[in-house]
Amino acid sequence: MTMQEIQNICFNILVKTPGVSRVILADKTGLTLVHISRFDFELRDVESMGAISSAVYLASEQQGFNAGLDEMTTLVAEFKTGKILVADCGNAVLCLITDNDVALGMARMTINQSAREIEALLDVLIEEDWDEFDDLAKEETFVPESVDSKEDEEDGFLTDLQNALRELEHF
Repeated sequence: MTMQEIQNICFNILVKTPGVSRVILADKTGLTLVHISRFDFELRDVESMGAISSAVYLASEQQGFNAGLDEMTTLVAEFKTGKILVADCGNAVLCLITDNDVALGMARMTINQSAREIEALLDVLIEEDWDEFDDLAKEETFVPESVDSKEDEEDGFLTDLQNALRELEHF
């Protein structure tokens, strides 16, 4: 349910903030987690926007840290026909793409409030994943007493495959 709550927050930003045309949530490796848009865009454009937003935010954050400016909260880039706002969400960044006539103060307030809500929900998701990982680690693995090395390799491959499939079920 938590990922649906995050998607709802992103959708509400788009619906309730005049001038916002696109909302992207990306993890700090650049992987796009959520994308909500008023218009249709190609997936590769969305993926690149998430990756670029994350990279630019992290680079700007480092630049501010090197300059002794403390923790960064929001990055605002202004262009001739619009603005891009990016805010920290803990393990992710929230990006808003806006028209030029967006009420910047409203957009900043919205992105910062939403980023805090999303960060709390992402923390819950991460905690749930760790709890499940701990449960998997506690499970006993059956090891046959006598098998040849080729069977060991095949069993190891199947075990790894089963574990990977279990992890994919969470997405």
